[in-house]
Amino acid sequence: MMNSNMGMAMVCMINSTEYVTPNDTDVVISNGKNSTGAPRVSWSAEEQGYVLGAFNAGLFCMLIIGMFSDKFNSKYMTIVAVIIASTANIIIPLMAYQSVYYVIFARFLVGLGDAFLQPAVNSLLTRWFPRSERPYAFGIVTGGRQIGTLLIVSSSGALCSQTAFMNGWPSIFYLSAFFGVFFVVIYTVLGADKPSKQSCISEAELNYIVTSTASENMGKKRIETKTPWFKLITSLPVWAAIFSVVCHEIPLMTMIMFLPSYLHDVHHFSPTTNGIVSSLPTLAMWSSKISSSYMTSFLEKKTSWGKSAICKFMNGVGSFGLAVFLIIPSFISNETSWLAVICLCASMFCAGMHTPGCQAALVSIAPAFSGALTGLTFFFVAISGILHPSLTKLIVQTGSAFEWNIVFYFSAFISILPCVIFSIWGTADVQPWAQASKKETTSESNIQTVSETTSNLYSENFSVSQQSTLKRSKTNESNSETILNYAMDEASLGGYLKNKENN
Repeated sequence: MMNSNMGMAMVCMINSTEYVTPNDTDVVISNGKNSTGAPRVSWSAEEQGYVLGAFNAGLFCMLIIGMFSDKFNSKYMTIVAVIIASTANIIIPLMAYQSVYYVIFARFLVGLGDAFLQPAVNSLLTRWFPRSERPYAFGIVTGGRQIGTLLIVSSSGALCSQTAFMNGWPSIFYLSAFFGVFFVVIYTVLGADKPSKQSCISEAELNYIVTSTASENMGKKRIETKTPWFKLITSLPVWAAIFSVVCHEIPLMTMIMFLPSYLHDVHHFSPTTNGIVSSLPTLAMWSSKISSSYMTSFLEKKTSWGKSAICKFMNGVGSFGLAVFLIIPSFISNETSWLAVICLCASMFCAGMHTPGCQAALVSIAPAFSGALTGLTFFFVAISGILHPSLTKLIVQTGSAFEWNIVFYFSAFISILPCVIFSIWGTADVQPWAQASKKETTSESNIQTVSETTSNLYSENFSVSQQSTLKRSKTNESNSETILNYAMDEASLGGYLKNKENN
């Protein structure tokens, strides 16, 4: 919510009578002020570009944060991220009248919060979900962004048009901050950075997660592991994933930042209608993330396709469809605006297929270094995010359909590039340099054998004394190593295998 509220808010808060149409007379503008609502601000097109780009400037910090995120508690990183973003959203309506530079700084802080959040979330995903479940989990977790965007964008038009609640457009930012604070309170009580620290988790789930991720170097040894930067930055699969994610993010920036302005300029929607319609592509993307992630899990179980093949297929279809449906609206007049909206929804539905595609690959090729890899990726996303708003504002000077068509053609061209790059060099397989080393853990094959054995032990309901032995793993700090040590304990595993042999 806090990341995506600025696009619609700027339509309402900029001092210009062009944003009031005959179809929306809830608010009357006079001398730069609403008749009973909050005053509007006077920002040039260049300053508006700086405001939108400041968020991505904050993402620059993700390169540094990502380097260390795998060594720190992901729960606390998440809490810090949301607190920073919530504080920044409170600053915006309070300081917007003083200077645009306060707003630019506040949006930088929102980006800084996101720089903490994304590596932390990816690190949590690799700790909490086995590799086979990550595409689906990634779709559900990242779909939260679309839910937040859907809620705030759809309600922003109505919030702008009323004055009873927090004086109009400032309520957009106050409401976003409220939900952020609410999340911090709940997550502080219930959240945990890894399964062994979660008080609500069952023994069965804990043992399943620990044994399933044992070979991925997720335990305490992970803290001592240095990121293999040379191997990482010389890996073609890494750069294929980074390139694809950047190409995926640029069209999303267009939709999140500029869709309300496009719908107003070209299709002449009122603020209230604009807010509702602008949320529909986000809804389409959310539904696509969930459905395509489920489809990925289904294909892995029911077909002979490998994870990489499925990942490339989803990414290719998503990239091609996104490009096609971004181009079609340029041929649609404002007399059939509903058709343009359908195409934009279809484009975002295709964009959602990148979640089990290049985005899932990003956390699959090096699970133990997902934070560092996320930081590197979004460093380049930040660069494009700073340039993109300024370039768009440079192109769109009068708000004509021709100017907006150029923006969408550019986004379509960028979005189709991963069809080639990721299809050739992309993969969802764990890279050799990202595997646990012999010095840190047992060999890969031994770990896999023991993990499978402990899973069989649990599934066959072995004795109460053996279950109580495994139960101690929840309170032991070195969770994965403890499970393996207990599993190999002579009294449990050895005795069990001996009994099986005698029988």
